Amino acid sequence: MDILYLIHYAGRAGTEKYVRELMGLYTRQGHRCHLCYCVPAGLEEDAQAAGWPVLRLDMQPRHTLRAARRLARYCRDWNIRVVHAQYPRENVIAVLASRFCPGLRVVFTSHLTIRQGLLWRLANRLVTPGDAWVVSVCSQGAALLRENGVDPRRIRVVYNGLIPRPLPPRQNAVREEFGLGPDCFVMLTMARYAPEKGLPFLLEALALVKERAVRPFVCLIAGDGEGFSALGQEIRRLGLERNVIQAGFRRDTERLLCSSDLYVSSALYNEAMSFAILEAMECALPVVVTDVGAGRDLAEEGIRCGAAVPPGDRRALAERILELMENDELRLRLGQAAREKAVREFDLRVQARKLLALYGASGEAEEGPAPSGRKEPGSDCKTGDERKP
Repeated sequence: MDILYLIHYAGRAGTEKYVRELMGLYTRQGHRCHLCYCVPAGLEEDAQAAGWPVLRLDMQPRHTLRAARRLARYCRDWNIRVVHAQYPRENVIAVLASRFCPGLRVVFTSHLTIRQGLLWRLANRLVTPGDAWVVSVCSQGAALLRENGVDPRRIRVVYNGLIPRPLPPRQNAVREEFGLGPDCFVMLTMARYAPEKGLPFLLEALALVKERAVRPFVCLIAGDGEGFSALGQEIRRLGLERNVIQAGFRRDTERLLCSSDLYVSSALYNEAMSFAILEAMECALPVVVTDVGAGRDLAEEGIRCGAAVPPGDRRALAERILELMENDELRLRLGQAAREKAVREFDLRVQARKLLALYGASGEAEEGPAPSGRKEPGSDCKTGDERKP
């Protein structure tokens, strides 16, 4: 099967990881995957390195119809029968393309947990009937899709996932790199410096932790973004220079996770399902997260491996951090549960089979009602020749 993944911004964040992991897995299974993008920011390089055909497409709103026609032509040339669109803008283009390419099946994954405005709700009522399926990566997102005008009969929840690996050994790399004492408690968060990630809120909670903590602690922030300098000023204002390390963008994710004692996510909104939280769980780290997107699904539903607190509640976040900082037995037990849950419930191979059914590879997805709540945890340049060889 030829499957095209359509994404506007081809960066290296969670959605792009979702696309890259699926493309890699399906390629190994014998399918041919294509990447279509607008803004190059790293994912297109990964695609080219993997040998996947790529198409750069101008997806600016004023060029929507032109983009749809060009996408349809590309799909005809390559005999593509499935377009998997990420985000609403991409979905509009994909559904329009299906009008110019009869037989093209569109699956749309929503990576957002926001209440859309009136115009988008109207657009959803007009556009999403052209989708074969609309996928949410968390149950909270599925509820919001219904509120946003998507036909409930088309909605399916298919969580993100990881391919389970052997449990990596614990390390002491963070303490060694930053000169921390052996008894220093290390928290980790991996996030862009963007408002929705709630990093200033995290600092407020850490200031409360500092007032009560008995043992020394550090929170390592791995990530970059426009708010980097502003957050540094806030760290100094709150007197957290010894407690917060801005590590910048890092590629040694596993090394950081295996050197930490706790993973924290302070997202305030617009978070669906965090790969970073999943990766932390896979490395046997307990998690303290906000109840945004799949936060509660991951931390508390089914196998409990941490805590979920209301977004913006700094005292609740501080309390849960302190609880795990001070209780070694609880932290170890929840860490073991996190590993078990990640491997058992969020295996990418299982989630990929569900998506493949939605693509039309089997009739499995045609059965059963849509979920109603929590039921389970600017250029037209291109690389290569557009024409099918």
